[in-house]
Amino acid sequence: MVSDFERALHILQSPDQELTREILSWLSSPTREESALFAHCFPTIDVERRRDIIARMVACAEESFYLDYGDLFRACLGDVDPFVRRQAIEGLWEDERLDLLRRLLQLVHQDPDPQVRAAAATSLGRFLYLAEVEMLSARYGEQVREALERIIQNRDEDIEVVRRAVESIAFINDDDVRRIIGWAYDQDHPLMRISAVFAMGRSADPVWSETVLIELDDASPEMRFEAARAAGELQLRRAVPQLARLLHDPDREVQEMAIWALGQIGGKRARRLLEELVDSEDEVIAAAAEDALDELDFAVGMMDLMVINPDETDMVEVDLEEWDAEEELEDDFGADEDEAQDSQRDQEDDWPDEVIDLG
Repeated sequence: MVSDFERALHILQSPDQELTREILSWLSSPTREESALFAHCFPTIDVERRRDIIARMVACAEESFYLDYGDLFRACLGDVDPFVRRQAIEGLWEDERLDLLRRLLQLVHQDPDPQVRAAAATSLGRFLYLAEVEMLSARYGEQVREALERIIQNRDEDIEVVRRAVESIAFINDDDVRRIIGWAYDQDHPLMRISAVFAMGRSADPVWSETVLIELDDASPEMRFEAARAAGELQLRRAVPQLARLLHDPDREVQEMAIWALGQIGGKRARRLLEELVDSEDEVIAAAAEDALDELDFAVGMMDLMVINPDETDMVEVDLEEWDAEEELEDDFGADEDEAQDSQRDQEDDWPDEVIDLG
């Protein structure tokens, strides 16, 4: 009897057959034998068909958490077509197995296509994060860091690969990484500077607060988008007035990111802005505002339960209304961040123009 997987594979090999969601679902959660069969048959399919197949599989997996194509994506990492290899990396965005880590380390240095190397550099950030939160052995984290540093130091590497390495290494928060981010921000290439601002947010380091505030008003919508994201990740209260203006930005994606950032930052003014947007006639904006309010309510609810008094072992309740009022006062008059600004300025001028020497 022919299985659904075999039927789907036969359809994949027939260029005149339509690729429906149901057919692609038959490929999910393959057995070891089915994965081997896919690995044998898939390379024989026309390249344009292969590209269409894997792009649809990645999209389906993102939309439906129950679809599992992991073993099939792994089989595509060695495809002769770079688009297929890149899609396979993106499809494995949740995979945390060590054999994938080893494969990514190979691809990031050895793949001939810069877009594939860039995708691998981005994916390596996931493993670096796991090492930082002690869910992965520190020695593996060190291997990833060394690989990313080597990419950043390589003056001949494609800028797309370098900027993705900068974004990934930002999960580490130390002086060397601050210098890397500062160096990237000082580059003339706008994409590198955009990645630097992305990295500032990912680092969760308040030393970058002033820079992020400046970039919220940049002429480039791509930079405003990343600055809004960084403001949210840094939970930068002083960014709320600028984010309020970005709610009317001519770029839709900037608007949506400003909404997300307000939900991350919180406070009375952010809540008021989001509550107003929930009633918007624009369904996309209203939905984004509702999601942001849900995030804000969840964070407040967690804090409103109980916190630990550092001087005692007893649990104490927190009056969030009083706490929120104090933070609103800081919004009006500005927090004292002279130390953060000085620290940032100390880092800005000691990064080389081309080759990075990390010692």
